[in-house]
This record gives sequence, C-alpha cells and structure tokens, in this order.
Amino acid sequence: MSNEIRSVLASVDRSGSQAKRVAAKAVRLAHMTGAHLELFLCDAEAAFNRKHQYEAEAAARAKELCLVDSRRYLESLRRGLPAGDVEISLSVACESPLYESIVHAVGRSHPDLVVRGTAPGEPLDPNTWELVAECPAPLLLTRGRPWKARPVIAAAIDVSPGESPELTRAILGVAARFAGMAGGTIEVMHAGGIEAGPAPDSDARRRALAERARDAGLEGAECHLLAGEPAEALREFCACRDFDLIVLGALTQRKALGALVGTLTGRLIESVESDFLLVKAPPVRRPGRSRQEAL
Repeated sequence: MSNEIRSVLASVDRSGSQAKRVAAKAVRLAHMTGAHLELFLCDAEAAFNRKHQYEAEAAARAKELCLVDSRRYLESLRRGLPAGDVEISLSVACESPLYESIVHAVGRSHPDLVVRGTAPGEPLDPNTWELVAECPAPLLLTRGRPWKARPVIAAAIDVSPGESPELTRAILGVAARFAGMAGGTIEVMHAGGIEAGPAPDSDARRRALAERARDAGLEGAECHLLAGEPAEALREFCACRDFDLIVLGALTQRKALGALVGTLTGRLIESVESDFLLVKAPPVRRPGRSRQEAL
C-alpha cells in the first residue's frame, strides 16, 4: 500500500441500505484522506443471464440497458451521500463473475484502496473470498458500522517462527497510517496458540511483539499477546475491545478457495463486526533468482 491514499474504489451492490452504508463509509475514508472516490457497480446477475442469450443483437441490447440502469442507480446513490468536498465519479460494468469485474475495475483505475461491503451476521460469499485472493489493491471489508470519533485500530501480526517480515511491516505501516489519518489509536496483537501463564515461548513472543511495534515507530502502542487457540482468542479479544478497524494479512499465497475458507483470517472476518483491511506483502526479489521465482 502506498504512503498516500489518493483514490478509493467502492464496489457496491443493488442492496439498498447496505449500499448506502458502504458508500457512506467510502465517503468518510475519502474525506479523511483527501482521496478521489469512484463508486463502482457491476450487475453480475444480468451478465450471467446475458450469456445464455443466443442472439448477439439481443445480448448487446440487454448489456446496454443494464449499464444505463446501473448508472442511474449510482447517480441516485451519489445524490444521497454527504459528500462535502469529496470528488465522486461513477463506473459500471455488466460482467460475470463479480469478483473478476471488480479486479478489472481495479486494473483500470489503479486505486490505492478498495472498499467492499459484507452482510452483517452472514458468512462471506464465494465472490468475496475470491476477491480477497485476487484483488491487487488493499481491500477493506466493511459491514457499514460507523467508526467512533477517535477510531481504535488493531494490527494483527504473526511473530511465530517462519513469519513474513515484509507482511508484518506492511500491516503495521498501514495500521499506523490509518490511525494517524483518522486521529485514532492503535493496538498490536498476536495470537499464536500459546498456553496461558508464563513460559519461555510466551516471553520470547512478547519481546518479539514489542520489537516489531518499536521498529514500526509504534513504541507507545498497546501490545497484546493472546493465549489459546488463535481464531477463538482473537475473536473474543476483538469483540471485547470493539475495534473500529482490524488490519491483517490476506492469505493470497493460497489460491484455492477451499484453502481460504476456515482459515484464521476467514473465521475472524465472519465472526467480528469490525471493519477489516486485508494487506499483502510486497513481492520480494532475491539475488540470483528470476522474477517468476521471486513472486
């Protein structure tokens, strides 16, 4: 993620109140960062139905009507937003599957942040899971809940052996930037399956957690080492702390959808009402290796 957020792309659906909540959250983020906001709507259902039309002329006409209607919907949505001085543009598509259309929109506009809504109390749908894996920009998943006046932002990192230092730095850096832009506070947490009580392993991880925070310029941030099964420990802790935003890593190295479902990241997103910002580590180039091997 770049040091500045100059553009935000918000992907909305024809979902009435949820679309309004997602767009309002995107407006606040754009206002907070001074970014341009692009509202994007893809009618994937209409695109899927159009694929089954055998007459090319009828299919083309159906697509044009879909795009016109989608733009009309976005224009109505824009008129109801408290935009203030935020510059808002509109873009529409009629493609299927939905996640590919969003990825294509990101490729065209190159936003610094993508915002996508998720339904409260429901598991993430397959399109959202695929978007988590494929989105080339940082992805903020929101259920639309407003942030507090001084947001509390959490950074979930891994300090266990085999961690990715690049991903850890990226998570902490993004969390620090959002906390600074929003005038909020930041807390750092790690749940590694350790047992409760003092132990050599827990002491080492506690030192490592403080060291990672200090290296990221977050020496004054609260650091929490959570005992117990990671997904459950994080879920209980996050619900208790009522974070506005949780920044953590997107597991994009696992391409299969089945590998994503049930992971710590997925279970946390599906059980906590906070917003989530999914960050990817920058690609690492190693001496003597080809570009393909380094990615």
